Amino acid sequence: MERPSHLGATIALVGLLGLGTASAAFGCAFHAMPDVQLTGMYPGSLSVAVALRRAADNGVIDSAALEAPGKRRAVYIDSVRRLHALRKAIAASPAVSDLPASFSLGYVESQLWTRYSQSGGEIRADVHTDGPAEGEAVVLTGEPVIVELLAGRLSIERALGDGMVLIQGNDINKAAIRHVLHATSMSNNISSL
Repeated sequence: MERPSHLGATIALVGLLGLGTASAAFGCAFHAMPDVQLTGMYPGSLSVAVALRRAADNGVIDSAALEAPGKRRAVYIDSVRRLHALRKAIAASPAVSDLPASFSLGYVESQLWTRYSQSGGEIRADVHTDGPAEGEAVVLTGEPVIVELLAGRLSIERALGDGMVLIQGNDINKAAIRHVLHATSMSNNISSL
């Protein structure tokens, strides 16, 4: 009879130790534990999540896309495809040369991080990173916002104004990222997303 109580105590201890683990160690919601801590993603992520919910409630973005994706491989593959579509759109932007050497984009609903970097005129997207590097510019948003931007149905000005996109970094990097996203949202109509 003593074994079940020891087993229960062991499980409780492991659970408590897990609570102290940083959310970045769990990764994004595609590969993480089911209970993702939004507040631990990045400063500002909670305000973006609230703005995304408001936009979904108002029909600006797809509300179903805001649900935490869980471990669904097909949904993850679609997300990766969209992040690479954004890379192509950024690369085609006339303002691409003004971008910082790199910036990280984080989806607040899934905590999926992607680093966009440029070198030798090429734009690279590294999907599923651990988050932004020290001093790196950051874009916080949701996947349905990127879908709407790429399809040309949402302007970056509205997304920023409504809080669906938050750009953090120094003023030069923020302006450059905003300019590229503006050009991307104005010149693209990617219907396959």
